[in-house]
Amino acid sequence: MNKYELGVITKADLDEEAFRTETERVHGFITRFGGTIEKVDDWGRRKLAYPIQKLTEGMYSFITFTSEGDTPKEVEARLRLQENILRFLTIRRDENEAVVTAAKPVKEEPKETPAEKPAEESAEA
Repeated sequence: MNKYELGVITKADLDEEAFRTETERVHGFITRFGGTIEKVDDWGRRKLAYPIQKLTEGMYSFITFTSEGDTPKEVEARLRLQENILRFLTIRRDENEAVVTAAKPVKEEPKETPAEKPAEESAEA
C-alpha cells in the first residue's frame, strides 16, 4: 500500500452544499477504487496564481489516503470529467517521511599549515 496526497481546486462560486457534494464525490472515488482516506484538509477559498477558465479564486482541499498503485490513475480519470473541479494533483508520499530540521553546524578542526608539517617530520628523524 502506498500513501498519496490529492490536491483538488474546485470552483469558488459554489455554495457550501455544492462544495460538500463535490468533496464527498471525490472521497467516493477514492474509496470505490480501494483507497482509505486518512486525513482531509480543507483550506477554503484562496486566490489562484493565475486565472483558470476566467476565474481568479478557487476552493482548495487536500486529501491524504493510502491505496494500491492503480487507484490514483482511476481517481484522476474520474476527476477529469467533473465540471466543478478546476485542477487536481496527486503525489505519492514517502512512507518514511521524517521531519526535516536544520542541521547543526559542524565544528571544523583546525587544519595543519604546511609550515608545521615539515617541522614534525624533522622531529621524527
